[in-house]
Amino acid sequence: LKNTMIFSRLFPSLVVFLLSAQVYSGALEAQTTESLDRLFTIRSVKVDVVASRASEARRLALAQAEQEAYGKLLRKITQPAGRALLPELTAPQIQALISGIQVVDEQSSARRYLAELDVRFEPSNVSEFLAEHSVPHVLGTGRGLIVLHAHSDGLTNYIWQPKSSTLAARAAVDWVNRIRTYVFPLGELRERAAMSYSEVASFNVNNVRKIAGYYDVQSTLMIRSMWSVTSGNAGKLSYAFFSTDGDWTRDGMIEAQGDNGEEIAQQKMFEVILEEIDTAWRDQLLVDTGTEGDLITLVPSTALNVLADIEKRLADVSLVRGVEFKEIGLPFSKLYFHYTGRKEQLVMALRYAGLDLAAYGDQHILKIRTEAEEIQ
Repeated sequence: LKNTMIFSRLFPSLVVFLLSAQVYSGALEAQTTESLDRLFTIRSVKVDVVASRASEARRLALAQAEQEAYGKLLRKITQPAGRALLPELTAPQIQALISGIQVVDEQSSARRYLAELDVRFEPSNVSEFLAEHSVPHVLGTGRGLIVLHAHSDGLTNYIWQPKSSTLAARAAVDWVNRIRTYVFPLGELRERAAMSYSEVASFNVNNVRKIAGYYDVQSTLMIRSMWSVTSGNAGKLSYAFFSTDGDWTRDGMIEAQGDNGEEIAQQKMFEVILEEIDTAWRDQLLVDTGTEGDLITLVPSTALNVLADIEKRLADVSLVRGVEFKEIGLPFSKLYFHYTGRKEQLVMALRYAGLDLAAYGDQHILKIRTEAEEIQ
């Protein structure tokens, strides 16, 4: 009792942490479940079916939604080479992978059924199915990105008030069912003051963290594009994009024809960019669910909020589970967790959650990445 009282006086915040450990553990498990739910839920599936009667139209629409959602899920969490190894599934087999369907909006008449649906797949069932066919898949959703797009049509430069063709192109693209979460800024005065068209177009990152911080995200996707008419109603869109996650840039060119050629070209551009980002994430985090490991690592524990922040970030790493503090002390505590996948996949998943896992003598240390490291 005497030793406990002395420890309480010397390290009051750590005593509070110990008393709260079970609460943190429960919150961590809930957040991990939420992360898996985001990954394995396909949202905003739209159906419009006409049949001989309303009940039949609804039945056909739900079957169509399940099939479409299954395809989108595979494209989201697996690579093309892996998908080629999978057999065609029947409607009942797809239904066996689904844990629930939520109706977001629906309308029906005597013969027609229209709806917007969210389809949730059971993570364990999907993982078992993919493992049976030796197809690795992603188990992490990735952090959000703020999207800054500087567009020009040769006459006018657009950034905070997008051109109508840009808005239409965005609306035609599925930004929701992606590994990453994409956020478009509102164009408030403080955002306009922070970044100009030329700064976005030149991929100037000096103020991007300020705007990203307004939306509680760490990463930024910067896009520049220029539409030019080549002849008649034909034109080409030259574009490039920059991701602050890996400090990498890509560029390309898309040709299009017709009165809405500029819109079509931008839609294709967005789809190409999103697929490249998703592919890069999958390349790094495709997980062989047959590979697992356990890790005990040091974590800085000079303050309770540091430990709490590390736990919160771990909750976004779906590869990690069974988090438990083995020792609490100063200046380091010891943290245990179980992980799925290879060690290098774990390191990359932690990096995207804003954490660094590194060697520390003959041990490991897990710490929060600094602002300078986040930009790299």
